[in-house]
Amino acid sequence: MQHRTIPSSGENIPVVGLGTWQSFDVGNSNEEREPLKEVMKVLIEHGGSVIDSFPMYGRSKKVVGELTNELMIKQKLFEATKVWISGKEEGIQQMKTAMSLMQAQPMALMQIHNLLDWKTHIKTLKKWKEEDKIR
Repeated sequence: MQHRTIPSSGENIPVVGLGTWQSFDVGNSNEEREPLKEVMKVLIEHGGSVIDSFPMYGRSKKVVGELTNELMIKQKLFEATKVWISGKEEGIQQMKTAMSLMQAQPMALMQIHNLLDWKTHIKTLKKWKEEDKIR
């Protein structure tokens, strides 16, 4: 798998990641989750590490958090999500919820989706980076 280096951190990550839209928006049954566990195992086995989610992806963040812990692969991952809301406190709450559901502390990458209220969120993200809440 090809990798690229993140200029600001020097971290080397795969150019292809695992998106969680629709496919990870499942319930708690083994029937729904077993195929997703297999996908995550294959991702890791083939040198992948990037998993991306988003506030509008339903239960996917929670499923990712639970399965990555169950499979004990959390340390091998580069987890990413996005903030997509207006307002400082609303943004902070959305980001905290995503990190909690994904059980990602710190979150590798927090993105501002469609640059919605970016002037507000960028201040929070810079502060959180200094505090090691995000990488």
